[in-house]
Amino acid sequence: MTGATHALRAEAERRLADPLLRSAYSLMLNVVVTSVLGLGFWIAAARISPPASVGRDAALVSAMILVSTICAMNLGSGILRFLPISKLDPARVVVGAYAATILVSAAGATAFVLVAPRVSHSYLFLAHDTTLAAVYVLAVTAWGVFALQDAVLTALRRAPWIPLENALFGVLKIAALPILLAVGSLHAVFVAWVIPVLLLLLPVNYLIFAKAIPGRPDASGELSPVERFGRRGLARFLANDYLATIFIQASTTLLPVLVVALLGNSQGAFFYMPFTIISAFDLLFINVVASMTVEASMAGDRLSELARATVRRFGGVLVAGVLVVVAGAGLILLPFGSAYVDGGGALLRLLACASVFRAIIGLYSAICRVQGRAGRVLVVQAAVFVLVVGLTPVLGRGHGLEGVGLAWLVSNGLVACAVTPATMRVLRCRTGTRTTPATILSLQRDH
Repeated sequence: MTGATHALRAEAERRLADPLLRSAYSLMLNVVVTSVLGLGFWIAAARISPPASVGRDAALVSAMILVSTICAMNLGSGILRFLPISKLDPARVVVGAYAATILVSAAGATAFVLVAPRVSHSYLFLAHDTTLAAVYVLAVTAWGVFALQDAVLTALRRAPWIPLENALFGVLKIAALPILLAVGSLHAVFVAWVIPVLLLLLPVNYLIFAKAIPGRPDASGELSPVERFGRRGLARFLANDYLATIFIQASTTLLPVLVVALLGNSQGAFFYMPFTIISAFDLLFINVVASMTVEASMAGDRLSELARATVRRFGGVLVAGVLVVVAGAGLILLPFGSAYVDGGGALLRLLACASVFRAIIGLYSAICRVQGRAGRVLVVQAAVFVLVVGLTPVLGRGHGLEGVGLAWLVSNGLVACAVTPATMRVLRCRTGTRTTPATILSLQRDH
């Protein structure tokens, strides 16, 4: 027994010594921790707060995250790709990204506070409560930095800190909820979400600037972003990548709205729970390829090797997870009630099957980002969006939620099939190809 334990410990230490695996495992753990504590928070809110308050504050939280995501300009992806190899002072790069996020987020949040009450009665309370409106603007700007700092930690190979940070965030917001209700806060659910964000910004960024940045891994052998793309090429890369992110957000946020419009509120509820579960499941592999992006950015000649390692280490886990969801869909939905099992079981299975295709698309997109081909990422995500929006009404009207799930499966499947040949070429490549002036010109023409 002692020998087996020693062997397991040695294997764990060997894997954690590999930066790719260490970051990937940390980010996967973060998804699990965030999902479990997030579910716990909403269960607590539903049990101790009036339904109207939960619904109103849930809408505020959703709007906060959506506005923040749009206003973040996809700087998180840029940080993952370019901070590891930037020749500029990394502290200046991070501060500049924070400043841009804060300025744009403040403008976007202010516009939302002014416009949303006039567009939707659901947000009319923002027009009558200036204090809450100010807190909302502060929350959006703080959330933008809070989300961006995770990308900074990943880019600096400090991903193991991220699940610790988000575990503390989850625990603090659960603890704050009953306290705020006890003191009579009218928006306890929303404020309980915001307070831990503000409390954690200072200590986490102290660790970033005092510990992580001074210990940044050396990537002096790689070309800097400006050297590789030029200033205009770099701006084009970031713009294309940002638009690709908008299409990703649009396809995932618009789909629940389409379901309600096509099939009604009850079917919308039966759709939302399986879709939320699969969205969290998809994040597992998305975070794995984020780790690959960082490592390949610091060693461009290892892209094929790192891509193969990602597929070898985590492809089997992904497929096993899909099989578990398909086989146990009823049990997974049972805590939500038997109606959700009957209404959403088949849908959950279809969505789970699509996760394999979404993983292929995610891997291809990461490869393109490392190669500097953000335009291809934009085309791929735009194609997914167009197919989802086009097929959902066609299949949903005739086949209900199963038709919606089939539209999601077919849309992602078609795009995954289209990008598979290019992905396989990278996986099969056995020789390193370090970036040279000739390949720089080739990549710039490709943009």
